[in-house]
Amino acid sequence: MLPEGVAIDPLTGAVTPNTGEYTKRLSEFRGIYRDQKAFDALLGMAGDLVTYRVVEYRAENSDIFFGTTTMMPGRVGDEYFMTRGHYHARRDRGEIYYTQSGEGMLVLQSRDGQTREVAMKPGICAFIPPDWAHRSVNTGKTPLVFTWCCGQDAGHDYDEIAAKGMRTLVIAENEVSVCIPNPKYVT
Repeated sequence: MLPEGVAIDPLTGAVTPNTGEYTKRLSEFRGIYRDQKAFDALLGMAGDLVTYRVVEYRAENSDIFFGTTTMMPGRVGDEYFMTRGHYHARRDRGEIYYTQSGEGMLVLQSRDGQTREVAMKPGICAFIPPDWAHRSVNTGKTPLVFTWCCGQDAGHDYDEIAAKGMRTLVIAENEVSVCIPNPKYVT
């Protein structure tokens, strides 16, 4: 294993070199947004939009990896485009998110019911403690680009969030982003 410089474009999230990437589309979020009629209408009108893209860099035999997430602006009803949200499969692994461009909100919750939000603005590095679920929300009108770093063995556990939702929603209220309790959260 040797040191290497990796270029990250703060406006597009491009990572050079990269070792992998994937894209998430609107259709993959069926059942996540609370307004199903608005979801169906947007999908029918705009098509299967890209909502976010993840690009990663993994050095072979390293214990950490990093990359970028580029989230597109948009809304389903009054809810902004967001990531699926997840815990780490390894409950003792944390993560960091460093916002490069755009604006958003990082929504977090612990398994014992605590919730927190961290504003995502250029220059803010958010610390995500071990065993806290996290979801990013693009509240702006431009792409939200952030760099993340965590242990390669952290893994993703999407099941609990998919089944229960997150305790907090970020919505547009009079064109201002506000955090509200999720009325459909399953305890």
